Amino acid sequence: MFLARSHLDLHNIKTSIDRTKKMSDGIVKIGPFGFGLDALLGFVPWAGGAYSGGAGIVLCIDAVRARAAPMVVAEMALILAVDTLAPFIPKAGGVIDALFTGHKWAADLLLRHMDETIYFEGSREQAQSSSEYRDLMARVRAGKEKRRVVFLGKSPKV
Repeated sequence: MFLARSHLDLHNIKTSIDRTKKMSDGIVKIGPFGFGLDALLGFVPWAGGAYSGGAGIVLCIDAVRARAAPMVVAEMALILAVDTLAPFIPKAGGVIDALFTGHKWAADLLLRHMDETIYFEGSREQAQSSSEYRDLMARVRAGKEKRRVVFLGKSPKV
C-alpha cells in the first residue's frame, strides 16, 4: 500500500523522514550547524545534485504517503529544488549547498505539519461514530482548536 492506512504507517513515515534529514544535514553537528552527505557530496561534480535530488524525492514521496496538504508538498518541493540545484552553481555551489540545509528545512516542515494533523484510522463514517471525533469537532467549531483532519481509509474487517 502506498498511502498511510494506520498510525503504524505514519510512525514508519516519520522514521524515514528523520533518517533522511539526519543523513542529509545532520551527521556532524558543529554548534547550530549540521553537515551530512548533502554537504560532503556537494563538492563532487554531479554526485551532490544526484544525492540531493534522490533524498528530495524520498521526502516528497513521504509527504504524499502521509497525505500532507498540497501546499505543504509544493513548499517542500520548492525548498528541495533549490537545494538540489545549488551544487551546479559554478565555484560557489558546494559552499552554498553545505550552508543551505534544505532537506532539514523540508523535513521539519513536514513533521510539524504531520504533528498538527489529526489522523483517524478508518473511514469518515467510522470516525463520526467515535466520541474522540465528536469532541475534536466541537473544539474546532468553537474556535478553540484549529486542526486538519485526515481519514486513513476503511479499516480491514476483523
